[in-house]
Amino acid sequence: MPQQSDEDLKANLMEVLDCIPSVNACDIDVQVEGGMVTLNGQVDTHQTRFHVERLARRVIGVRGLKVNIHPKALVLKGQPPHSAKSRP
Repeated sequence: MPQQSDEDLKANLMEVLDCIPSVNACDIDVQVEGGMVTLNGQVDTHQTRFHVERLARRVIGVRGLKVNIHPKALVLKGQPPHSAKSRP
């Protein structure tokens, strides 16, 4: 089977992401170089993050996968403590 191009692999990954109801594919940046895939972005939950990773690993042509996807709730918790305090 001939090796697919990085552009084809990216298109296949984006198609997989579009099929996950809990994922807005616009929130995930897909980069492919020599079959090595990097996913960057945010999803709603840890469970969704693991679901994205599991499906991405199954795409034919993926030689390696780096996942930089974080749940939005975790990102919100990273705000400065003063934003979580109640007003006097």
